[in-house]
Amino acid sequence: MKKMGIMLLSITILLVLAAGNVWATGSQQAGNTVYVFGPTPDHGWTGSAARFAEEKIAQLNAAGGKYTYVFRAAGSPDAQIQQIEAMLAESKKPAGVVIQASDNMVQAAVERIAQANIPLILFDRLLDGTSPLIREKMLIAMSADNYAIGAGAAYYMVEKGLTPGEAIWELPGDNSAVSVERGTGFREFLTGKRPFNDDQGQSHTIAANKKWTDAQINSSITSSQVANWSRDNAKTYFESYIAGKTPQTLAKWLWTMDDEFVMGILELLQTPAKAAEREVFESTVKVITGCGGLTALYDVMGRTKATAGNQLYQPDGVAIMSPTCRPGFFVDAIQLMEDALNGKDITVHYTDKATKRFHEPPHLVDTASWAANKNNPSWRGFD
Repeated sequence: MKKMGIMLLSITILLVLAAGNVWATGSQQAGNTVYVFGPTPDHGWTGSAARFAEEKIAQLNAAGGKYTYVFRAAGSPDAQIQQIEAMLAESKKPAGVVIQASDNMVQAAVERIAQANIPLILFDRLLDGTSPLIREKMLIAMSADNYAIGAGAAYYMVEKGLTPGEAIWELPGDNSAVSVERGTGFREFLTGKRPFNDDQGQSHTIAANKKWTDAQINSSITSSQVANWSRDNAKTYFESYIAGKTPQTLAKWLWTMDDEFVMGILELLQTPAKAAEREVFESTVKVITGCGGLTALYDVMGRTKATAGNQLYQPDGVAIMSPTCRPGFFVDAIQLMEDALNGKDITVHYTDKATKRFHEPPHLVDTASWAANKNNPSWRGFD
């Protein structure tokens, strides 16, 4: 009896292992459900992207096509992992998966999707750089072109009169690849190593007589402590930077990596206690950049100091610009899955064939361009 019990236990274990490995063999019957995983559609660029995704899914399902699309929103990496595990435990294999990963914690769960040979598209927060398996199996990885965001900020400043060797103050987002790529794009445009490719397909290069040397880059750009995408941190670091500055010592060119940073700086400067700093700021600064597409910053761009009333003001003489990649290109990721499942060749959308990447180029939003394009759905801001 003891041997029989051991034998039955062994068989049970083998059956459990077989069930656990069934996704790797791809033996499940394929269903017609496409899962789209993304963030909770509450606020910020990612929240706006999620709202665009929900709209697209509603349209596809209303059209009554072959595939049914289901959106799964998660407020944390753990929640997203649980959603993926629940999907993989279903009786039928999904027809496809489009995912905006919460962060790198989700990588192992996404690798299980890849192992199961489920058609996979990555959006925005990509894992293909750290997982060879995901890179091999995915159809396409779609993200904002962070190099172009940095290059676009530099291009805009040059167009507004920036000359080689002038002082620039930089406020980075964090220590991630996003900020590194933006900073690299900014510097490489100024040195002539990289063009700025905009969302209209135009390529802009810096004129030979306006190129910076590496020595000028190193001596003229003052980089702040990273603000970790925090408006409050931006206030703190800019307050420290501007303290005691005069029109002769304050940088005319402020290169920040997020719209929240610009909002924080403007909030700081409009307080009565900062009247002296505000006067120096308005008399000195030529350009301040953000990034993202924050509706509140668009509102600032859309009015003048005289009409702002008690609202956050638009400083006189200072150009505010936000190089923004539309969150709506989440819609494109979902459409590409629909196209791929219906036999269309989506490799034509690669901007980098070696890595199967698509990079979304930014548009440059300032007072003039926002006035001209504010009714364009692709330029819609987010809260």
